[in-house]
Amino acid sequence: MPTSAQIAWQGAMALLMGLLIGLEREHSQRGDEPLFAGVRTFPIIVLSGYLCGLLTRAGFTWVLPVALAGTCAIVVAAYVSAVDSGHRGATTEFVAVLAFIFGALTALGFLIPAATFAVVTTLLLSIKAPLHHLAEMIREEELYAILKFGIVSVIVLPLLPNHAYGPFQVLNPRVIWWMVVLISAVSMIGYVLMRLLGARQGVAVTGALGGLASSTAVTFGLSQKAREAADTLAKYFALGIVIASTIMFLRQLLLTFVIDHSLGHALMLPVVLPVVIGAGAGINLWRQRSVQQEAALQVKNPMELGSAIKFGLIFAAVLFVSRAAYQYFGTSGIYVAGALSGLADVDAFTISAAGLAQQGVLGHATAGASILLAGATNTMVKGGIAAVLGGPALRRVILPIFAVMALGAIVACIVVAHS
Repeated sequence: MPTSAQIAWQGAMALLMGLLIGLEREHSQRGDEPLFAGVRTFPIIVLSGYLCGLLTRAGFTWVLPVALAGTCAIVVAAYVSAVDSGHRGATTEFVAVLAFIFGALTALGFLIPAATFAVVTTLLLSIKAPLHHLAEMIREEELYAILKFGIVSVIVLPLLPNHAYGPFQVLNPRVIWWMVVLISAVSMIGYVLMRLLGARQGVAVTGALGGLASSTAVTFGLSQKAREAADTLAKYFALGIVIASTIMFLRQLLLTFVIDHSLGHALMLPVVLPVVIGAGAGINLWRQRSVQQEAALQVKNPMELGSAIKFGLIFAAVLFVSRAAYQYFGTSGIYVAGALSGLADVDAFTISAAGLAQQGVLGHATAGASILLAGATNTMVKGGIAAVLGGPALRRVILPIFAVMALGAIVACIVVAHS
């Protein structure tokens, strides 16, 4: 059993939960609606659940289920009475049952989860109008896109085995499908942000957020959207791709710092070159704004699952080729391994090369140069993805930028290799 001080503290927190929910219910009440419970009743309901939880901990295990059943009976009676008077909503009645459960959880030692759920419940209650507005805005194809994303991320992903198969033990079904989920997430987030913020701001935020995870996935997703949009909007999608690719070099630097601080310090100045080029190109694209063109943006498909699956298969193939080359050449062919690894993903190679440098297997010059080479290769690959998938308009915008960025990364690679 808790001490008297603990009982007083937990009881005070339970009281605050009830007051929070009750205040929201009182504030949101309309003048012509009957109110089942408000700022006085909800604290009493939560405290009742708390006291019943204490009695349960004291050995009276029958008290809690009986009290919960009694609370549900009162709620049902109140709902029937409200329906007879013409009221059809049941939100407050359901929340009353939750309030009792919050109090019981507090007494049973789950104070933090109970308080968290109470705050989240109050938040959902308070944003009723925005949620209803959002539901009215969602179109049929958007609902189907949400369902498809739920299937690939919540249902399929956990069911796949998390083990490596095949030669070199590199083909992990869950890791490969995770790239499909990532592509789908980038597509969904980009679509939502473009609808809420407009083309320029939405694509820019998508590039920044997606670049923290996978700039290749961002390039693939935004290139698909660019093909669906008008040619005059290519610069907006190029903006998101450039932002994500610039963040990729910063992500490489951060990973290197985490594993080998001295190697990260040695790469700080060389990485500046491709980062400055990317940042300058992004600023230039940001300034090229056209309100009429933004208003004309129509992205038809929120999530193209077939393209995401194709990307997952390509990722698996390139990952296999990269690992095979690394296995064949060994540490003596670290530059070849870095260039080939950059065809799929820079993070795995960056972590590997920095780890070898930290262990003393590789010199800092070799490790740093190979990391930059992987970034340069990945930049060229993304340029090819954008050129092929994004159409001629995106190709004309993105290829010159990525050519200069890749050249900057190669120059930095040469400088580090000879340092």
